[in-house]
Amino acid sequence: MRAGVTRARVRSGDLVAPFRGVRTTSVERFDDVAAAYGAWMPAHHGLAGISAGRVWGFPLPTEWSPEEPLVIARPHGSTRGRARGTRHISVDASKLDFTEHRGLRVLAPVATALTLARELGHEHLVHVVDALLTGSKRYPDLELPRRPHATPARLADFVERCAGLQGAASLRAATANARAGVDSRFETITRRCIVLAGLPEPVVHPLVVVDGSHLHPDLGYPERKVAVEYEGEGHLDPKRWAEDILRYELLEAAGWIVVRITKADLARGG
Repeated sequence: MRAGVTRARVRSGDLVAPFRGVRTTSVERFDDVAAAYGAWMPAHHGLAGISAGRVWGFPLPTEWSPEEPLVIARPHGSTRGRARGTRHISVDASKLDFTEHRGLRVLAPVATALTLARELGHEHLVHVVDALLTGSKRYPDLELPRRPHATPARLADFVERCAGLQGAASLRAATANARAGVDSRFETITRRCIVLAGLPEPVVHPLVVVDGSHLHPDLGYPERKVAVEYEGEGHLDPKRWAEDILRYELLEAAGWIVVRITKADLARGG
């Protein structure tokens, strides 16, 4: 055959056909399915929505499952694909850029956020916008070309240019509630739980100087000397645990109250 693969090999029992005209050895992971469709996808199409969000490693509310359709974007007025296991949306290609990442044609990160605004609720969309604004290396799955990938001002300009497009109003609202400098999705959740409970919004990583040491609790109320620390699984590392204890001791010695939050606390609060 033209690709150098024999007909017998194509019909081999160890291959699966996730899409018409495509054969692969496995479709057990999102990457497998995306790569399989990418080999067949028309040149003017690209991954969008939750599928593009998975490519970029955005913090999303659900894990991938084989039943989840690939979300495919096409420019307004262009031919729609009809492959099983896909869901197609149209986008304004003059305002939303396509790019390539990991060999896949995909909407650029900010454009992806706009299409995610079509399907995510407000709080989950805030998690995504915080990831666009972060310079932190503690988002282990995030694969943005640069960090921070955007600034609040640039996001606001983008939303203004996209006014009237589906998702623009939701993205504008999420941008208003997002904050730069967050270290993790659970920091975002902690901050938003505090705000939704009716408390004043805490400062993200306020600077606290104690005996010449510059400390940055996750969240805080400097005027009240209250620090809020989210303790995820990464804090169980012995070295980091020792650093945490020292930081808490320094804060408390300086008259601060340290409130420590875990995932269980957030679950009870939600």
